[in-house]
Amino acid sequence: MWKPDPSIIITAEQKAEQQRAAKHAEINVERSRRIVAGKVFDGVYVTGRDQDARNLTNLALGAQLRISQGDTTTRTTYRDGNNVDHELTPPQLLSLWQQSADYVSALYEASWVIKAMDPLPADVADDGLWPGR
Repeated sequence: MWKPDPSIIITAEQKAEQQRAAKHAEINVERSRRIVAGKVFDGVYVTGRDQDARNLTNLALGAQLRISQGDTTTRTTYRDGNNVDHELTPPQLLSLWQQSADYVSALYEASWVIKAMDPLPADVADDGLWPGR
Protein backbone atom coordinates (compact mmCIF):
# COMPACT_ATOMS: atom_id res chain seq x y z
CA MET A 1 0.00 0.00 0.00
CA TRP A 2 1.24 3.47 -0.94
CA LYS A 3 2.13 5.67 1.97
CA PRO A 4 2.72 9.40 1.30
CA ASP A 5 5.98 10.92 2.49
CA PRO A 6 5.02 14.10 4.41
CA SER A 7 8.46 15.62 3.77
CA ILE A 8 7.80 15.91 0.04
CA ILE A 9 4.17 16.97 0.12
CA ILE A 10 3.63 20.45 -1.28
CA THR A 11 0.70 22.37 0.10
CA ALA A 12 -1.57 24.53 -2.02
CA GLU A 13 -0.06 27.58 -0.31
CA GLN A 14 3.48 26.45 -1.14
CA LYS A 15 2.53 25.78 -4.75
CA ALA A 16 0.89 29.22 -5.03
CA GLU A 17 4.02 30.85 -3.58
CA GLN A 18 6.23 28.99 -6.05
CA GLN A 19 4.04 30.18 -8.91
CA ARG A 20 4.09 33.73 -7.58
CA ALA A 21 7.90 33.64 -7.27
CA ALA A 22 8.18 32.34 -10.85
CA LYS A 23 5.91 35.14 -12.10
CA HIS A 24 7.97 37.73 -10.17
CA ALA A 25 11.07 36.38 -11.92
CA GLU A 26 9.26 36.81 -15.27
CA ILE A 27 8.47 40.41 -14.32
CA ASN A 28 12.14 41.05 -13.52
CA VAL A 29 13.19 39.61 -16.88
CA GLU A 30 10.65 41.81 -18.70
CA ARG A 31 11.80 44.89 -16.78
CA SER A 32 15.42 44.16 -17.71
CA ARG A 33 14.47 43.59 -21.34
CA ARG A 34 12.75 46.96 -21.49
CA ILE A 35 15.68 48.73 -19.82
CA VAL A 36 18.15 47.26 -22.30
CA ALA A 37 15.84 48.01 -25.25
CA GLY A 38 15.82 51.67 -24.22
CA LYS A 39 13.79 54.52 -25.59
CA VAL A 40 14.02 57.57 -27.84
CA PHE A 41 14.38 60.89 -26.04
CA ASP A 42 14.41 64.11 -28.05
CA GLY A 43 15.26 62.14 -31.19
CA VAL A 44 18.13 60.23 -29.56
CA TYR A 45 17.81 56.45 -29.09
CA VAL A 46 19.22 55.60 -25.65
CA THR A 47 19.74 51.94 -24.85
CA GLY A 48 20.17 50.57 -21.36
CA ARG A 49 23.00 48.10 -21.64
CA ASP A 50 25.41 48.49 -18.73
CA GLN A 51 28.17 49.98 -20.87
CA ASP A 52 25.72 52.42 -22.51
CA ALA A 53 24.38 53.56 -19.15
CA ARG A 54 27.92 54.00 -17.81
CA ASN A 55 28.91 56.00 -20.90
CA LEU A 56 25.90 58.30 -20.66
CA THR A 57 26.41 58.76 -16.91
CA ASN A 58 30.04 59.75 -17.45
CA LEU A 59 29.09 62.14 -20.24
CA ALA A 60 26.44 63.67 -17.97
CA LEU A 61 29.05 64.12 -15.23
CA GLY A 62 31.28 65.93 -17.70
CA ALA A 63 28.33 68.03 -18.80
CA GLN A 64 27.65 69.02 -15.19
CA LEU A 65 31.27 70.09 -14.77
CA ARG A 66 31.11 72.20 -17.91
CA ILE A 67 27.83 73.79 -16.85
CA SER A 68 29.27 74.58 -13.41
CA GLN A 69 32.11 76.41 -15.17
CA GLY A 70 29.68 78.39 -17.28
CA ASP A 71 30.18 76.36 -20.46
CA THR A 72 26.84 75.52 -22.02
CA THR A 73 27.91 75.44 -25.66
CA THR A 74 30.77 72.95 -26.08
CA ARG A 75 29.39 70.01 -28.03
CA THR A 76 30.06 66.36 -27.24
CA THR A 77 29.42 63.54 -29.68
CA TYR A 78 27.01 60.93 -28.39
CA ARG A 79 26.50 57.84 -30.54
CA ASP A 80 23.02 56.44 -29.94
CA GLY A 81 21.64 52.90 -30.04
CA ASN A 82 21.21 53.11 -33.80
CA ASN A 83 24.85 54.20 -34.28
CA VAL A 84 23.77 57.73 -35.13
CA ASP A 85 26.05 60.51 -33.88
CA HIS A 86 24.46 63.46 -32.09
CA GLU A 87 26.37 66.63 -31.25
CA LEU A 88 24.95 67.66 -27.87
CA THR A 89 25.58 70.64 -25.65
CA PRO A 90 26.10 70.11 -21.91
CA PRO A 91 22.46 70.94 -21.07
CA GLN A 92 21.26 68.55 -23.79
CA LEU A 93 23.48 65.74 -22.49
CA LEU A 94 22.31 66.31 -18.94
CA SER A 95 18.67 66.30 -20.08
CA LEU A 96 19.20 63.09 -22.04
CA TRP A 97 20.70 61.39 -18.99
CA GLN A 98 17.88 62.63 -16.73
CA GLN A 99 15.15 61.46 -19.09
CA SER A 100 16.82 58.06 -19.40
CA ALA A 101 17.20 57.74 -15.62
CA ASP A 102 13.55 58.75 -15.15
CA TYR A 103 12.46 56.10 -17.65
CA VAL A 104 14.42 53.36 -15.85
CA SER A 105 12.91 54.49 -12.52
CA ALA A 106 9.43 54.33 -14.07
CA LEU A 107 10.12 50.77 -15.26
CA TYR A 108 11.13 49.74 -11.75
CA GLU A 109 8.03 51.35 -10.27
CA ALA A 110 5.83 49.61 -12.84
CA SER A 111 7.41 46.25 -11.97
CA TRP A 112 6.59 46.80 -8.30
CA VAL A 113 2.98 47.63 -9.13
CA ILE A 114 2.71 44.53 -11.32
CA LYS A 115 4.19 42.34 -8.58
CA ALA A 116 1.59 43.68 -6.13
CA MET A 117 -1.33 42.75 -8.41
CA ASP A 118 -3.65 40.01 -7.26
CA PRO A 119 -4.03 38.05 -9.34
CA LEU A 120 -0.79 38.53 -11.21
CA PRO A 121 -1.29 39.15 -14.95
CA ALA A 122 -0.90 36.18 -17.26
CA ASP A 123 1.14 38.23 -19.75
CA VAL A 124 3.72 40.34 -17.94
CA ALA A 125 5.00 41.64 -21.30
CA ASP A 126 1.68 43.38 -22.04
CA ASP A 127 2.62 46.94 -23.04
CA GLY A 128 -0.38 48.26 -21.11
CA LEU A 129 1.37 47.35 -17.86
CA TRP A 130 4.52 49.33 -18.59
CA PRO A 131 5.46 52.96 -19.29
CA GLY A 132 5.33 53.88 -22.98
CA ARG A 133 8.29 53.56 -25.27
